Amino acid sequence: MKNLITIAVVVAVALIAFNYFQSGEFKLMPGSSMSDEAREVNQLRGDFRHAAQQYRQAGRAAGLSGLDSLPDAENALKAVDGVERDLKKMRKQVEDTEVRKEIDELLEEIATYKKSLQ
Repeated sequence: MKNLITIAVVVAVALIAFNYFQSGEFKLMPGSSMSDEAREVNQLRGDFRHAAQQYRQAGRAAGLSGLDSLPDAENALKAVDGVERDLKKMRKQVEDTEVRKEIDELLEEIATYKKSLQ
């Protein structure tokens, strides 16, 4: 009986963790409670973080191998700029205050990231 309870708890925690990393919300089961705008902001957040990771990898690759990884870094920065442009455009159209707050937080995160690169 203890084993079944332990397995159920582990599965529930795994589902919650998976859903948090996928949607940014603590939920046991994935749902479509997010609006389309919130999903788009979440997707843009993922795109930004992926581009930032690519930039870091390009820097590491250049440091380790001495090869020129400038195109990889430029592509990552262009992706960050694209995400920022899309967020600013979306912010003008969004009426939901929660989504607008998320957009503002992500724009602030992008600005902080850009400052750290200089």
